[in-house]
Amino acid sequence: MATSAMTINAPADRLNKHEPPCAPIPQAPTGQMLGRLADLSFTQLVNDALRNYPRTLALSRSALANSQLVTPTLVKDEASPTAEERGHGLRLVLQWAVNQLAPGTAAYPLGTYRPLDDPTWRDPHWWRYNILRHRYLEPLHPDDFVGGGRYTESLLALTGISSPDAFFDERNRAIRTLAERLRQQLIDGRANSDLQRLALQEALLPLEKQDEAAKLLGIAAIFDDIFPRGLLVEMIQQEQNGLPAAALDALTTQRFLLTDTEETNLWLSPILRAYVYERQSKADCQRRHRLAAAYYEAQAAPLLAARHWRRAQQDARAVRVLFPVVDELIHELHGKELIEFFQQLDPKRLVDEQWYAVQLRLSDLFQRSGQHEEALAAGRQALQASADPTKQARVYRRIGKLYEIRNQLHALRYYQQAAERFQPTDPELAELLKDRGWLYCLRKEWDAAQNDLQQALHVAPQTAHSLRADIYDAMASLHRGTGKYRQALTYAENALSLREEGGDLMRIAKSLGNLGLLYRAMGEYGPAAAAHQEALHTYQKLGNQELTATALLNLGATYFLAQKLSSAIAAYQQSLTICQAITLPLIEIKAHYNLAEAFAAIHQTQAAQQHWQAGYDLCRQLNFDDQEALFLVLHTTLALPELNPRENNTQHAGTAEQAPKLDTDEQLLLSLLATEGVVTPKRLMDVANISRATATRRLTTWVEKGLLQVEGKGRGTVYCRATQATLPTVIAAPANKAAPAADMAAIQAVLQRLKLDLTQQYAITAMGVVLPSAAVSLIKLVVRFEPLPDLTHYLQLKRHLASCLGCEIDLLLAEDTGTLPAEACLLALW
Repeated sequence: MATSAMTINAPADRLNKHEPPCAPIPQAPTGQMLGRLADLSFTQLVNDALRNYPRTLALSRSALANSQLVTPTLVKDEASPTAEERGHGLRLVLQWAVNQLAPGTAAYPLGTYRPLDDPTWRDPHWWRYNILRHRYLEPLHPDDFVGGGRYTESLLALTGISSPDAFFDERNRAIRTLAERLRQQLIDGRANSDLQRLALQEALLPLEKQDEAAKLLGIAAIFDDIFPRGLLVEMIQQEQNGLPAAALDALTTQRFLLTDTEETNLWLSPILRAYVYERQSKADCQRRHRLAAAYYEAQAAPLLAARHWRRAQQDARAVRVLFPVVDELIHELHGKELIEFFQQLDPKRLVDEQWYAVQLRLSDLFQRSGQHEEALAAGRQALQASADPTKQARVYRRIGKLYEIRNQLHALRYYQQAAERFQPTDPELAELLKDRGWLYCLRKEWDAAQNDLQQALHVAPQTAHSLRADIYDAMASLHRGTGKYRQALTYAENALSLREEGGDLMRIAKSLGNLGLLYRAMGEYGPAAAAHQEALHTYQKLGNQELTATALLNLGATYFLAQKLSSAIAAYQQSLTICQAITLPLIEIKAHYNLAEAFAAIHQTQAAQQHWQAGYDLCRQLNFDDQEALFLVLHTTLALPELNPRENNTQHAGTAEQAPKLDTDEQLLLSLLATEGVVTPKRLMDVANISRATATRRLTTWVEKGLLQVEGKGRGTVYCRATQATLPTVIAAPANKAAPAADMAAIQAVLQRLKLDLTQQYAITAMGVVLPSAAVSLIKLVVRFEPLPDLTHYLQLKRHLASCLGCEIDLLLAEDTGTLPAEACLLALW
């Protein structure tokens, strides 16, 4: 990677052998530029930091202090640390790194006096540790100087190193080794927990002699976010007589507690809070949570009150406080917080009716956020918690709705179970009829749909605006399906009007989507695209991946009909990426269908074949008979040549050149294996943003295919590459070799599939690929970032792209493209 022009000091292997008594403060590059330094320049930064070890201000100005190296040490305030905290953090990092050079546990660790007769002084294995510790971290005291000399002469005498030249060579090797450890830590962050623990111990050391301040901090540790100063004062006064004002001032002065300009609110960092909270007695914590819960309940802050009641082990009271305002909190976009709260409740502290209500709410919240597996699990928990037919009917209706997109016949059976249990006057009967009417519309069973929807309108109360809007939307879909567009438009506009009155963003977006479909059916593509775009932005804001994928599919179809084919393909590919990440098979099949159609329209036959085959294979694998028939019709319509992927894969099993193309989750898995060696369900959940059940299912599938093997048991289970497995690659090019020009279309297709993930995870705003030529033998990717990444993210991106493409690459910043040969051709991807 090309480096920016900058002034740097001499490399570490040419360090001066005669050190000045006081090194000047280095003019270090910024934290973002740190990732672009060469190895020797990085080593020089480490050398300068060692020289300035006693001077906190000088350390804080180092690029190392403004990088991710010190982030784990910023336990008081990671968001806006002071220069002093950054300097102290870098000092801790240097201490940790120097300790790593010791071949064993030091008998006299840092901070303790080391006698001159310690045998490890003269052990060559300890020389590098000895030199860095006693020249920089804990310089020898003049009283310990040997033979009338200073540092160098004394260390020569103590270590037994033969000459000054040998000493300085050993010192330089020690600094280079130290720099390599720090660079590795910058890349993988493996010692983050160790650094954080060291920082916490050092930060809390002053409180060991400040009992009142320590007690105050223990009380503050029960609060998860900003809390009133007055509440802390009130709670400490209830625990003891009088207010330790000096202790509170000490906590704010030392930045244990941060305060606003008015000094009315306080905040304790989550890292420090968790550490302090774990060291409080259980009885003290529960008493303090009860006081805080009563305060917030009186202040009409039910979510905060419920959290404290739960942590005080009064779950039943927490539910009573929170349930009356759940709908309001959902409208205010607190869905994720409600899910976390309900999941933390202990069923042993709730009666069956409360547990039923909690699980029913939890199922609804999971469904709103597109987490179908979790929604089903919560629904089944609710079903087991009540024997009342009406309550069971409500669960059956929800389960039926969750199965609509997976198995329509299964959904209709659950709807029938619900219909048999509802009373004719039950308000939720209208919900059931509306849901079933929608499903009949999807199945094009128009008469059954009309019967259910008309009955739903008859049963629904006139004041139930949200429900009536849903029914109007379904009626609009019904009339659109039967070609009665003007009637459909009237129903759709009525639905949108009612939803805008209610302010429910999710339902407004669904109405907009229905309007988009209606406008599209009428041939008015401009209004249709605008409606789908608005719905898409709302789903993205709400974080609902499934509805986002659906909106992208609808938007792409609108662009396709409007002959905006490149926009259509981009929308389809974004939808496909989401579907493969969170397992939405039906939408994924439709995305492949639409992509095959779109690529065929722009005469990219190979891409069209690939998407047709991928979609057709999914139809057969998952028994989507209706969709399979549509694919067969499409095959004839597009006049695609026959493909036999199963036969080819079987015939060439284990041959890298014939390996099947990977979908997005397989690319991600390969990337994790390449960079980390093993994969766990938790790691796959975090990276792919999927549920534990989905992550485990995907890993199990790879084990069944013989591509992964399981090691360990229980919580120690990990998945690694099977010993005899040949994992597939995306491009049939040997590793560490350049891909030929013929593979450029495949490279472009892979990068387009990754576009959404790359832009979101790595902040890439533009990307291009340099076409191979006589002057460019290696695949060169050119990227533009906003903002510029640090070294860790740059290396992660490079490894990820190389793994996905299956070949060695060179990754350049957009401003460095002037280094390319003049004859190189740059293909812009986005």
